[in-house]
Amino acid sequence: MHQHRLIRLLKYAVLIVYSVFSLLPFVWMVSASLKPAGEVLRVPIEWIPSSFQWSNFYEALFEPRFAGYSLWNYTLNSVAVAMLTTLFTIVLSTFVGYGFAKFRFKGRDLMMWGMLSTTLLPFSAVLVPMILITRALGMINTLWALIIPFALTGQSIFLARQFALGIPSEYLDAARVDGAGEIQIFIRIVMPLMRPAVATLGVTAFVMSWMQFLWPLVSQSSQGNFTVPVGLSLMGVGSTFLVDYHLWMAAATLSVLPPLFFFLVLERAYMRGLEALSGLKG
Repeated sequence: MHQHRLIRLLKYAVLIVYSVFSLLPFVWMVSASLKPAGEVLRVPIEWIPSSFQWSNFYEALFEPRFAGYSLWNYTLNSVAVAMLTTLFTIVLSTFVGYGFAKFRFKGRDLMMWGMLSTTLLPFSAVLVPMILITRALGMINTLWALIIPFALTGQSIFLARQFALGIPSEYLDAARVDGAGEIQIFIRIVMPLMRPAVATLGVTAFVMSWMQFLWPLVSQSSQGNFTVPVGLSLMGVGSTFLVDYHLWMAAATLSVLPPLFFFLVLERAYMRGLEALSGLKG
């Protein structure tokens, strides 16, 4: 009994130490965002600012530092892209995943594993084909180029399929006997039962879309279409070619808030979805 308690305490100690080291960069970022310009790079580090410069956030967000555009413009772009990507991912992934889980057709498993295998490819391997395809479709240098390629992925289809496998087929058969059509069954029975899946898919899609850096960088030539990660990378150089670290950290702190808020709102449903997924068998 004493040995088990010792092992548990050791686990907690390792987790606490790991958590502290993981949070240190974030704490420094928030601290630096509130400091005057001259205090950010002081050694040793001063964790508490001598005076709290709340104006740093306003200046970082609304000052037009990028050819007349501000980080606020890029935030609006990121929110629009992330919300539309999330919406399309939820609708398309649940629909396709439900089809793979509950309908039998020739080549079903081969198609499923073929799509899932695409998740093993590094993004750099498909970058050039994606550019050629989006250019052929006339979407290059538009926000649609940031939405459509990520609206339906092998990972999202697989997650939706795993959830749909847990829906009892008896519910669906009973609805068919009562005369319900397949679309009606999907909307009235399948979607309510897949609420945890919707939350999990939604949070994952939103965060992944928000964090995209390389694809917005290469697919958008107009600065007006840039997203927050690209905007943050441009903040490294100010108008005088001197790095304003206090404003950079203030912008980075603000960029964390939308995905963090989105996650906190859906946290319980997201965790229920992960718990349900961990108990399903493929």
